[in-house]
Amino acid sequence: MFCVIQKIQKKKPDPYGTHKEINVTETTFGFVGEEPKTSYGYTYSNERFERPVLDAYKISIHHSYRENGKVKKKQWVICTMGYYDFIDSWYGDHYIRGSLEVKLNEMGIDEDTFHEMINAKLGPLVEQIELEFQQTEEYRIKKKHDAILETHRKVQKAFEDLYGEDTYRYSYDVFGELRNPEYLEKVMADKKTRDEYTRRSYEESFKRNYNNYSGDGGSYSTTSTGNYNENEKKMLHEIYRMASKKFHPDACGDNGGKMKFLTKLKEQWGL
Repeated sequence: MFCVIQKIQKKKPDPYGTHKEINVTETTFGFVGEEPKTSYGYTYSNERFERPVLDAYKISIHHSYRENGKVKKKQWVICTMGYYDFIDSWYGDHYIRGSLEVKLNEMGIDEDTFHEMINAKLGPLVEQIELEFQQTEEYRIKKKHDAILETHRKVQKAFEDLYGEDTYRYSYDVFGELRNPEYLEKVMADKKTRDEYTRRSYEESFKRNYNNYSGDGGSYSTTSTGNYNENEKKMLHEIYRMASKKFHPDACGDNGGKMKFLTKLKEQWGL
């Protein structure tokens, strides 16, 4: 039993070559009572690369055997793939799973053996096609587009981790060009306000609780941890993190009293 790759010719070229350009899109909308905002997305151009190679390959499994002194053959066609299909997909995408299982039962082999036979025969052909494609202008543009979009995703994530979800596309386009400096200034100002609010909140909370605490055997008014919801606990975590940096003995130069008190607060907050 062995795999056969038969080269045939298609009648029509593949119409789905790589798009030649990435274009910036602009979408403007706004809710009632709010100033409209413009978001910057992207789309591919309608113009595509031509794919002139008409070669296609029929993949089948053959079995030769003798019966009553005569040589007989059986053949199971797996699928047919065009030249460019090897660039865009795997042969497993081109056959029907249920149909393959029926054929495997007829052939009397398991799926691992089937794939070993296919890959042994198909591997050199796929390698040859990929090397040929890498010499084309379409390949160069495809790699360029992939790099642009990968950079876009990374930069967008880093920006939104800092300034908040769904903020990048109102400031920058897919190429990283600043489109709306006024909105960017607003985003940065909003973050500064949030940071200042958090800083003031933990300082006021610290002072308020510190006034209820006396160092040596004094009293400390506690609040039940059950009174804090999840959002409040997240804020307390942030308060503790920022305060621990400020009141660490190495930072404030005391004997560790402030940090001990902060640790006690953390315990009583239930963090």
